[in-house]
Amino acid sequence: MVETRSGTETNPYTLEQQAKMAALVKENKERKEREKQAKLKAIANEQAAKMKRLEEEIKRVQQEEEERRKAAEAEATVEEEKERMRIESGEGSSGGTMKWETDTELEKRIS
Repeated sequence: MVETRSGTETNPYTLEQQAKMAALVKENKERKEREKQAKLKAIANEQAAKMKRLEEEIKRVQQEEEERRKAAEAEATVEEEKERMRIESGEGSSGGTMKWETDTELEKRIS
């Protein structure tokens, strides 16, 4: 027994009690560390999932833009072919002014 300043006596912990408490403290620290690692892993998994979704979205948008570009190019090609056929068929045989007008129209459509 140990006497304190206030005059009350206390019993120091036995070696067995100290070992139990040390084991409990160690278990608590390990549990907290496992919880911390689990949280970090969950955050990393969330970030990986978000990155994957973003990459898929970027690919989808790029494909859509590529399809739009190809469609626009195809449409422009069809329009050019129509103009060429119109000019060749004689509709634009008004002395060359028609050709100049169609060229400017095509330039406007392209830009």
